[in-house]
Amino acid sequence: MNIKQLSIFVENKPGRAYAIAEALSENGINLSALSIADTSEYGIMRVIVDDPDKAKSILQKSGVMVKITNVIAIPMDNNPGSLTKILKILTDADISVRYMYAFVNEHKGGAVLVTKTGNNDLAVAELEKFGISPLNEDNLF
Repeated sequence: MNIKQLSIFVENKPGRAYAIAEALSENGINLSALSIADTSEYGIMRVIVDDPDKAKSILQKSGVMVKITNVIAIPMDNNPGSLTKILKILTDADISVRYMYAFVNEHKGGAVLVTKTGNNDLAVAELEKFGISPLNEDNLF
């Protein structure tokens, strides 16, 4: 199961992240997870929102470069060893992790690991062998 993540290209200038957050907020888009990786001139803001298609359209209309990427949202306990368990499953199946970030999901009683792998479909199949069912957009929010 894949969910849609927005990958937003942001100039490293004061106020750019604010402008993006404001555009989403003003249009009723709920932001659940956020990660920013930067270089000297720009950053990539990765976000999980409740309406990715609407969010993409809003940002594109304001001149922001954005694309939708499929990622996996993996539920996990919020305690030591939970991440290790998931990474061992992926490692043993020879699945590379391109990037990941996590957030605590108070409503679901744990944490969620968001990851992009070298093969998302294979990663989901391997996780499910161990009783770990990735979330979809219906049960993420």
